[in-house]
Amino acid sequence: MKKINILSFFFLICFSINAQTEKGRFLVGAGTSFGISESAGMMNLSFSRQKTFINDDLSGQTNSNNIFIAPKAGYFIVDNLVAGLDMALGLGKGTTSLDGASQNSDLNTSLFGIGPFVRYYFSSGKVLPFAEVNTLFGSRNIEFTGAFASENQQTFTNIGGGVGLAFLLGNRSSIDLVLNYNSNRINFESENYTDRENTLGIKIGFTMFLGKVPEI
Repeated sequence: MKKINILSFFFLICFSINAQTEKGRFLVGAGTSFGISESAGMMNLSFSRQKTFINDDLSGQTNSNNIFIAPKAGYFIVDNLVAGLDMALGLGKGTTSLDGASQNSDLNTSLFGIGPFVRYYFSSGKVLPFAEVNTLFGSRNIEFTGAFASENQQTFTNIGGGVGLAFLLGNRSSIDLVLNYNSNRINFESENYTDRENTLGIKIGFTMFLGKVPEI
């Protein structure tokens, strides 16, 4: 009888661990990214100060703050495999000053993107490794006001992927830590040229697993 009880207890633990990612459940979550490569990237939470030098003399400085949130929602089409939609929402503010200019120029940016993602979880206890890929299509608006007033509309295509760990908080939620890579193709409409931006970053997120937890 004792052996049966031990086996039953072990089965209950294993079932509880795997219940989050079973077929038919839903996933909703949100997170933000921190760039760790040379370029901070357009899809990262950042607080930066950039100085411009000409002939070793300081000619200008830009201070900027960017907020970035990435919501997502998906459905487990089979056990451990979820597919759905990613979103990208960003807002930024900054100030640019030039030596010799009597006024500063204020910078405001906004970003929106949406696209599909696929994530696969590897069952391994209360910490679930996973891998994901995604793509986003969207636009970003950059507006300068003040001494150097201008406005620029950009469109972008993003391809990204990463590997991460989901730290389970019971059957219905997790804290996620992801090492992700993003490649952005940015089209500057007013200036009629294209740029590429590649960034490596760390993403922190919170995920909820919705739907009925199967009964034993």
